[in-house]
Amino acid sequence: MSIIYNEIQPSNVNSTQKVSYKKGNPIVSFLVGSQPHLLDAGSVRISGDIEFFKDANDAKPTTADQLAIDEKLALYSIFEKVTITSQRSRQVIETVNHYGRFLSTYLTYVNSKSDKFSHLNEMALTLPNFETQKRELVDFPATEHGSRFCIHIPTGFLSSGNMIPLSADSLGGVEISLNLAPDAQVLYAQNGTTTGLTDAYYQLSNLRLHCELVVPPNPQQMLPSQGQLTYNAITSYFNVINSANAVVNFNLGTSRTLGVFMNMCPSKYLNNLAFNSYATTSPLNKNGSQAAIKQIIFTKAGMRMPVSFNIDTNVKETPSISTIDPQVVTFARSSIKAGLNLRSEVSPINTNRLYTGATPPLTADGGPMECIGVPFDTTGTGVGEDFSTTPFGIQMECDLTSDSPNALFLFVHSRQTLVFGASGLQVIQ
Repeated sequence: MSIIYNEIQPSNVNSTQKVSYKKGNPIVSFLVGSQPHLLDAGSVRISGDIEFFKDANDAKPTTADQLAIDEKLALYSIFEKVTITSQRSRQVIETVNHYGRFLSTYLTYVNSKSDKFSHLNEMALTLPNFETQKRELVDFPATEHGSRFCIHIPTGFLSSGNMIPLSADSLGGVEISLNLAPDAQVLYAQNGTTTGLTDAYYQLSNLRLHCELVVPPNPQQMLPSQGQLTYNAITSYFNVINSANAVVNFNLGTSRTLGVFMNMCPSKYLNNLAFNSYATTSPLNKNGSQAAIKQIIFTKAGMRMPVSFNIDTNVKETPSISTIDPQVVTFARSSIKAGLNLRSEVSPINTNRLYTGATPPLTADGGPMECIGVPFDTTGTGVGEDFSTTPFGIQMECDLTSDSPNALFLFVHSRQTLVFGASGLQVIQ
């Protein structure tokens, strides 16, 4: 058995190899074509160069400018959506909407602060501080090629560890499409003033997909024409809350739901250069003050589940307390990952009630990292909870006393199975 190290150019970019949302290239697609090989899903990487400009004249931002990028995500800020499709049948295998919002919570719970200084800094150009992130990435001294990166794409299918058959009678090749985020979603003014920055944008160049292909010694035996691949997938939902008693319900449609987690920010933050669109804050009132969450109830078909009691947070009994209830943090962590691996960036410094949101909240150690979640599979069985025919709900009592719509992004972690055969492909949720 041998390995081919493959490098693939995008299938839909022009001859200049330069891509930007501003100039009309919002989607980048890579095609790993049909061939008698196995794709190592975990080996997929995207590399390229990125540059930032503060105006339409392509002037480079300087330290004096306020142009910044979210420090939780850095390079990952540029992706809005990831879609993985079978080339054979055009069946969508996995789609992750609101991809940047998903990663703004996921990455902080599976990586530590030291990771941001080490391997993630090398790959995704991250730094766990808003000012150092700005200076080392956005304000990086002008070079011929900009800042170079090489990142993996965290999705359920690509992180599954599966060997994906690419033969014509199985998946027939795989297409990975990356939707780029708008410039006003990626960039923001640190002081909330957009003067001179309204035409700011980012630009990518020399994009490549790198992967490893396994060449089986006996393709007929190791490349079956029918079979199945199991992986943990991520699906996303969106809603808005704007009351002291927030009640939201979602029809998840997943039969093996392992966990649900969500993050929030004021709706006015989204796609707005005056605010960080990837900020993961608590609900905020119109004046920027935090609307402390006093009680949380998770439900299935209206019944409390999996927690059979109301979660009364520490704020309810002690309104002046500055820390977030540790039970809320623990549930959120367990909804994203299981086991004894406690590595994360979350700390009392970035989960507290001390920041405000009247201007972009600038908090040490990676920015605000608020998250609400609940696990449905704490033992790692992969069975989870069946929400295929019953809705999942969450009720929150909070101090949202002003007219201030807050966006709620909900992400469902579930087990899915891709079945392929002579008749085509099917994704079983």
